[in-house]
Amino acid sequence: MASSMSATDSPPRPERVGRSRRGWTLFSLRGVPVRIDASWFVIAAIVTYIFYARMSVTLGASGPGIILGSALVAALLFFASLLAHELGHAFTSLDRGLPVLGITLFLMGGVTESTREAKTAKDEFVIVGIGPFISLVLAGAFALAHAGVQPTQPFAAIFGYLAWTNLLLAIFNLVPGYPLDGGRLLRAILWGATGNPHRSTRWAARVGQVFAGALIAFGAWVLFRTQGGFSGLWEIVIGIFLFRGAAEAHARARLQERLATLTAAEVMGSMPPILDPQLLLHHAILELETRPSLVWAVGDPLVGTVSLPDVDAVPRRLWATTALAQITHDPSRSTIAAKESMTEVLARIVEAPRQQLVVVDGDRPVGLLTPSLVTEPTRRDR
Repeated sequence: MASSMSATDSPPRPERVGRSRRGWTLFSLRGVPVRIDASWFVIAAIVTYIFYARMSVTLGASGPGIILGSALVAALLFFASLLAHELGHAFTSLDRGLPVLGITLFLMGGVTESTREAKTAKDEFVIVGIGPFISLVLAGAFALAHAGVQPTQPFAAIFGYLAWTNLLLAIFNLVPGYPLDGGRLLRAILWGATGNPHRSTRWAARVGQVFAGALIAFGAWVLFRTQGGFSGLWEIVIGIFLFRGAAEAHARARLQERLATLTAAEVMGSMPPILDPQLLLHHAILELETRPSLVWAVGDPLVGTVSLPDVDAVPRRLWATTALAQITHDPSRSTIAAKESMTEVLARIVEAPRQQLVVVDGDRPVGLLTPSLVTEPTRRDR
């Protein structure tokens, strides 16, 4: 399974190869980190075993070494195909100005995370549709490769299985079960027809829940018929995953509809003390401790923002000679106009330092927005 989705849980940041909270980052392409989650090793083992079982039938006379090697090559090419599907989502998003958090391969397949929704229904349709299209192209390419080799060669079996696997991947992702690609394509079509992206998400999510429920019921029926076997269990697991994803998308769309009626000024919380840019750090730290916060505004009119880790990064021996103005961050990424809609806030806060935004009226800081205020918005009288 593969999908493209918007993420609002963390901002994009440069990553090096290594372990992160989203998994192991293998490499980056066009600034998009490609990761594998720990659960990927489970599906990698399952896929390799499935290919090994099939190769044992097709290449039974070739010996165990050839069979195992063919299974490993097939599994590697399968995950390369899955990655190509996700790269299609990612690169098309970048080409349309949507930042991409990264690509993660995990137990359920692959996912491409973006920080923002597509700007138009057409963009959504193209970004999502490119994934199944790439899978179809790969299915055709492997089918041609299969036809070009001798039927008795191991590569004939590898290419043949990969042609069918990519075809099935494309078909499965075209099923209108949100958040699969097909569900997102349905959402794009509904969006284009109604002009309301949030309502379209809710409708597509409901269709996705129906599909997930049917998949769970089918898996349960197969599991019951096998009387103790494992057939049907995978369908149940995928159905539960899809049902949860659709339910979360429905709830998020309801939240976004509510946010669209509010502005940043109507939801913002009170400002922590505004700090003097010329305040030395050994005096500033006393004020920072008076009210817990992740971000403080520096200057009125605003000069920038500062956080406690910024102060801690300066050697203590320099606190008596270093002013706040010397360590403040450019306010462009950490501020939002008071009149902006909360829909824009939801998109911007993901990318903001410390995931907090200073609300400004002109160049004057007037309030603070935190993730808790955004996800549970309450209109506040000013």
